Amino acid sequence: MIDLPCVSVIIPTYNSAWSVGRTLQSVLHQTLRDFEAIVVDDGSTDDFAKAVAPFTHDERVRIVHQANTGLAAARNRGISEARSALIAPIDADDLWHPDFLAETVSALERDARAPFAFAYSFRMDERDYIIPFVNRRRPPRHDFLGLLSLNSVSCGSAGVYRRDLMLRWGGYDEEMGHSGLQGAEDWKMILRLASLGEPVLIERYLVGYRLVASGMSQFDPGRQLAAVLAVTDDIDREVPAIPRKTLADARTMMRAWLLPAFARQRRYGRFLAEAFKAYALNPFWFLNPPVRQLHWYRVEMLFRSIGDRLAAKKAEPIHLSDALFEGRRPFVYLSGKESGERATSPPREGVASHEML
Repeated sequence: MIDLPCVSVIIPTYNSAWSVGRTLQSVLHQTLRDFEAIVVDDGSTDDFAKAVAPFTHDERVRIVHQANTGLAAARNRGISEARSALIAPIDADDLWHPDFLAETVSALERDARAPFAFAYSFRMDERDYIIPFVNRRRPPRHDFLGLLSLNSVSCGSAGVYRRDLMLRWGGYDEEMGHSGLQGAEDWKMILRLASLGEPVLIERYLVGYRLVASGMSQFDPGRQLAAVLAVTDDIDREVPAIPRKTLADARTMMRAWLLPAFARQRRYGRFLAEAFKAYALNPFWFLNPPVRQLHWYRVEMLFRSIGDRLAAKKAEPIHLSDALFEGRRPFVYLSGKESGERATSPPREGVASHEML
C-alpha cells in the first residue's frame, strides 16, 4: 500500500527564479513534514532550473514543466498531479510561517464540513522586509457573505482547500485568463467553496504576501478591477439570492482596495472615477459593520504610514528573519541561520513594534 501525503503543496511559477528558492525554503521548513511539493514551471524563460536545483534532492519536491498557459492553468496542472485530498497553493514569491500547514490541516481535520482553512497574511517587499501594519483587533467576518464583501482571505497563498470540492467547480477558472481577466481566479475559487460551507479562520499571521510593483494588482489596477468585478457578476449568477446590498458593498471594497494603486500611478482621473463609483453610487456602505471596520483599519494604516514618513527619526525597516512572531523568530533561516528558537535576548530596536500577535 502506497502512503499518500497529508497535503499537496502547489507552487505555480513563471519567471520567478529570483524568489522561488525562498518560497521552497518556507515550505521545507514546515513543522508538518508529511507533504508533497509540486512546482509547476509554466514555461519560464529565466534561470528556473538553477533556482530550484538546491531543492530537488528532497524526495518530497517534484518539478513539472509545461508550456506557458497562465497562472490558473498552472495551478490546475498541480491539482491534477496532486496525490493528497488537501491542496495548499502558494505563489512563487510568497512565504509561509513554519506552522502554516500544521495549523490549517489540523483545522480541517477537526471540522469535516469546512471547505478550506486559512490564516492571516502580512505584507513584505521584494527583499523580505515587512511592510508595517496594524494588528487586527477582532477577526473579520469570513462566511460566504463576509468573504464576498471583504475578501477576508486576502491572497491566494493563505488557504488549504479540499481537492474534491475544488474539482467540483472544475478547478481554477482558466477562461478568465483567456479573456484578459486574470488575477482574480483565486478569489473566485474561494467564493465558490465558501458557498458550500463556512471555512475555518486561523487567527495567526502565518502567510507572507509579497507586494511587488510588477504584481498584477499594482502594475495594472484597471485590469485587476475588471477581473474582480467579473467575479462578482459570475458569483451573482452562480449563487442564488445574494443580497443586492452585499454585492454593492463587495464592489465598493474592491474599488477601495485598488484606489491606492491608481494614485501611485498618478492616474488621478481614474482614481476619482472609481472613488465616485465606490461611494457615491453606494452611499450607505457604512451601514455594513464589517465594511466600516475594514475602512477604519485602512485609515489607521494610512495614518501610520504618514507618521512613519514624517517622523524625525525614521523607523528602521524590519527584515523578516529578525521579526518576532509570538516570541519566536520563525523566519531566521532567511538570514542563513537555522534556529527558530524562542528569543532569549532583546530584539534589536524596532522589532518589537512589528511583533505578530
